[in-house]
Parts: sequence; structure tokens; C-alpha cells
Amino acid sequence: MAGDDIDLLAAAEQLGVHYQTAYRWVRSGELPAVRVRGRYRLDPDDVAAFAERRDEPQPPRTRRPRGGFEPLADRMFNHLVAGDERAARSAVAKLVEDGVRFTTVMQEVLVPALRRVGTEWHTGRLPIWVEHQASAIVDRIIGDQHPTPRGRRRGTAMVAALSGDHHVLPTSMAAAALREDNWHVHHLGADMPAEELVRFCAEADPDLAVLTVTTPAVHDDVARTAARLSALGVRTLTGRPGRTLQELVDQARSR
Repeated sequence: MAGDDIDLLAAAEQLGVHYQTAYRWVRSGELPAVRVRGRYRLDPDDVAAFAERRDEPQPPRTRRPRGGFEPLADRMFNHLVAGDERAARSAVAKLVEDGVRFTTVMQEVLVPALRRVGTEWHTGRLPIWVEHQASAIVDRIIGDQHPTPRGRRRGTAMVAALSGDHHVLPTSMAAAALREDNWHVHHLGADMPAEELVRFCAEADPDLAVLTVTTPAVHDDVARTAARLSALGVRTLTGRPGRTLQELVDQARSR
């Protein structure tokens, strides 16, 4: 080790963490150090390399409940139909606390439950107010999530649905999934006029634009808007029925 080595306190300051945190990293072997006369000494280059590794985006954890997601989606359906927001929130919170990514919770639990509510309404087995109430509960649950992933931002994204597409939940879910994957997201919501959306992107210059689609009536407008955004140099992804949130995240990562 060179003569310009530093002590553990200086290393902690360089890393922006508490002394005890740096000490735990040294004790675990994650942060290289040597003991000199009972005190830890560290090479500044090793500390800088460790800081760089910590700043790299972390691969998402993928955990599944022991019994799978289908029973949880069934229970979520019952909570939403009953209007039991407390139970719905508690179920989501427990999964997230157990290490399940919120994107996975949305995709495997919330979306199937909402899809079933929609089917039951279309077939006349549930009234429209149940469908509206269920959507409102899920939208509030999504709004309460504030993921704090480690590492550098992947970039800036804009998420919206065009005028004529009134469904805000797909935009909320797409925004939440991208935020969890370490994107800074401008969520413009549903029913967004194409001219204003293009104007926003021209001024904000996001790295990525995501246009959700839930009705065939807007397909042509979405295609035209995507072409205009691409002409501005904004990479654009457009939704389609059946596309999963994980597919969105994977496509957003690809360059």
C-alpha cells in the first residue's frame, strides 16, 4: 500500500457514509484494508473503486411467495370488490417488505385482480361503481410507493396516454415500474393532447418516451406522435394489449 493511504474515518467521509458502515464493509471483506498498529489503513484507489461499484445499478431482486402469486391475486380481487382498501394496502406492503419488487407485485397481483374485476363488470356480474372503486384503490396504492433504488439514474423518461385514452392506471403503473428501475420519470397521465406532449418533450428532452395504449381508437394518433418524438431524437416505446411491465422495463434498458 502506498504512503498516501487513508484511515477508516477518511474513507467513510469519501464514501459519504457513517464510520460504522465503512467498518462493517471492512470487516466483511467488501472494502479492502490492512491493519497497521491496530488501525485500519486503506488505499484511496480501492475506496474509489468500491464507491464506483456501489454506484452501478443493481439487478432487481426476484422473489416469489412460497405458494405463488395466483392465490394472492385472488385475495386481492376479493379485497377490491369489497372495497377493503386497508387489506389491499396491507397485502401489497407485506410483499414489498418481503423483498418482492413492486413491479412484480403490480404485474402478478394487481393487474390480474383488476383484469378479473373488469371481466366481471363486462359480463354484468359486478356494477360499474365496483370497477371504478377498485381502480381508485389501486391508483392510490401505486401513488404511495416511493422506490429508492441504488446507483446512477438510467436516464429521464416521460410517460403519458394521448387524448382519447382516458385510462390513467396504465400510465401510473408504467411510471412506477420505471422509477423502480432507477429512471427519473415525468408522469403526464392520461388524455394528454399530442401537441402538448410533443412540446413537453422538445423542452424537457427526455431520454425515453412511453405512450400507453388501452383503446384501438388512438392507435393512429400514437403512431404519428411516436414518429414526431423520434424525429426530435426521443426514443419512444408504445404500449399494446398484453405487454407486461417487465417487458417495458427490459425495452427501456435496451439502447
